[in-house]
Amino acid sequence: MPGGRTPVARRVETWLSLLLMVAGALLLGSCGGPRIGLPYPDELAGTVFLDSVPPPRVFLGAIEDRRAQDQHEGRGAFFDITYPGDDTWQRPVDQLYRAALAQDLTQTRIVELTPLARQAAYTLSAEIFSLACRLQRSPGAYLLPLGAGMLGGMVFGDTPSDRIRTGIVAGLVLMIAAPMPTVHRAECEVRLTLRDGAGEVVWQQTCLGEVAGHIYVPATSREDKKQAEKTLPRAVKRCNACLLGQLRQFFAGVEAAPGGS
Repeated sequence: MPGGRTPVARRVETWLSLLLMVAGALLLGSCGGPRIGLPYPDELAGTVFLDSVPPPRVFLGAIEDRRAQDQHEGRGAFFDITYPGDDTWQRPVDQLYRAALAQDLTQTRIVELTPLARQAAYTLSAEIFSLACRLQRSPGAYLLPLGAGMLGGMVFGDTPSDRIRTGIVAGLVLMIAAPMPTVHRAECEVRLTLRDGAGEVVWQQTCLGEVAGHIYVPATSREDKKQAEKTLPRAVKRCNACLLGQLRQFFAGVEAAPGGS
């Protein structure tokens, strides 16, 4: 046979070429896919903080985006991927988080948000240190499909060299196409700062919300929109639950103090 290749080896090499083309297209297309939003859930009835006294009037001020550069750019393509980058969000991150925070503040009734700063007794600002997802694949996990491909080469090849070539190609095909265990982690880290009418800081707190687990995706697959919109809202919700729970404790202390409003 020409070049010493069996029909099986030629077919496997053709499959590999096609899969490599698909992988390249998917990795390149991951930057130009559907825009990612933050479909933020409402508060559950059991988490709403209801007090008998009127809530303090608060103006929601500046939301600063202080994320690391890798979160702004989105980095990685195979073993370690950070996403979404700024160019794949539907709106700027500070705007998305502002909407989520305002929703939680309103629905929990911890404070009454005012449209103007002069109407409020306090001003609340936020700094976003992290709001991103991370995919991590272990290089060691790819030894199993590579071994399975080599075993298949031993079965289907005709000559020793044909078996080795077919096994390597089949192993690469399985490495690219087979769903592999992947660690997926979404996190949101934010610092809230509360200032009184004179501009003095009276309360400040930082919280981190995380959602982590294992998913199974092949190397040729990028489910950025699906995974981000599934996990990031939960990470933000956990972060805000931590922050607002402590903010409520602060206001409870102010109410209990002598001369509290």
